[in-house]
Amino acid sequence: MVSKANPENRVEGNKATVRRMLARLSEGNVGGFTDALAPSYVRHCQAMPPPLQEIRGREAMHAWLLSNLATFPDYREELESLIGEGDFVAWRSRGVGTQRGALGPFPATGKVMDIVIIGMHRFEGGQVAETWTSWDNLAALTQLGLLPGA
Repeated sequence: MVSKANPENRVEGNKATVRRMLARLSEGNVGGFTDALAPSYVRHCQAMPPPLQEIRGREAMHAWLLSNLATFPDYREELESLIGEGDFVAWRSRGVGTQRGALGPFPATGKVMDIVIIGMHRFEGGQVAETWTSWDNLAALTQLGLLPGA
């Protein structure tokens, strides 16, 4: 257990949690990712369509991740940078996956998406309580052949 008395240990513990979460997600283990989320978890992402810009609750996030893995079954996310301070851990990662299922209104393309993801988690009591994340949706859709290039 990480000591609350030592803020540096808490930050390092939170960073280790983020590493584990991304490793589990890359293994296709959605439960291993969502187990680190607080029951009242909230995810904010303006890169998503309006109904999904805020996902509330561990179960809702679990369902969304399962849906995402149905679309990109080979999805892998590799951590590139990780910074922690206080109750916050920020990261930069690269997400890669082949679109094998529908993406909203778009049918499967069989093409690979390779995106940079930037985000920040806020921890509360050793669990992720809130996340802010973003990526370049235009680049992703263009790579998948769903938007014409510039």
